[in-house]
Amino acid sequence: MRAESTFVSRCSLVVYPVDAWTGRPLAGPDVTVRLEGLPYKPLRTPDGGYAFMDVQASECSLTVSAPLRLLLRRIVDLTALPRQSPVVVAPVLPGPRFPAPPGATGLGLQVIGADCKPLPDVRIYAWAEEEGCSRGRLADDLAAGSDKLRCAAEGGRLLPGDHFILAERGGKATERCGVGPDTGQPGLLSLEAPVTRDWRRGALLLPAAVALTGTDGAATLALRGAYPTRFRVHAELALGKKRIRAEWTATGGTVIRQDIIAWPAG
Repeated sequence: MRAESTFVSRCSLVVYPVDAWTGRPLAGPDVTVRLEGLPYKPLRTPDGGYAFMDVQASECSLTVSAPLRLLLRRIVDLTALPRQSPVVVAPVLPGPRFPAPPGATGLGLQVIGADCKPLPDVRIYAWAEEEGCSRGRLADDLAAGSDKLRCAAEGGRLLPGDHFILAERGGKATERCGVGPDTGQPGLLSLEAPVTRDWRRGALLLPAAVALTGTDGAATLALRGAYPTRFRVHAELALGKKRIRAEWTATGGTVIRQDIIAWPAG
């Protein structure tokens, strides 16, 4: 009697690299997606994803590289991904020499240390607090622990991989969020992580951006979408356990080069 194989491959992870500035998929022979330290090579999917099959690990270190962009490194908890759709959207940040798209809005800056030398690996999280920059409002109350939300869009559509802040109208309460994979339903956003508190209908979805300084201490905050002529940007810069705050005035449709930021000594 002939033995038959009953082994069935299972998709463990699908990665969709996107350009952080435009929100468009990244593809081509110069785009590399890999799992550090693991012997798995991705298969290309018909919709532009990178699929890893039968990964024998509960956690992996994902890296994505593309020309003129910063190397993306991200720890992925495979056990936290839905078994039926283990998808990760990976926004890849522009490098300091990456040309800004026409009409793009952004902020360029450089961070130096107390010794006046460029300071690499400073993580920057920036957001617009003005209501005129809003990308939408909650269409329903949102309970803590929810991983999807319904919103009434305004001022531009949020795409998978985008960062945004939930903010109370007229209040100071905020929560940082990221858009997960496309739900295929207009007005319904999946979230990279569940919200941690209750939110009332009408809360604002304010656009945010992240950046990481390179070896020359430079970083570009790519603010995707349409913005007012002038608006304020708030930012938190983090290196290790130390954090500092900064504020800038940005101009819609222009990439502004900011002054050098000196990291406090001690």
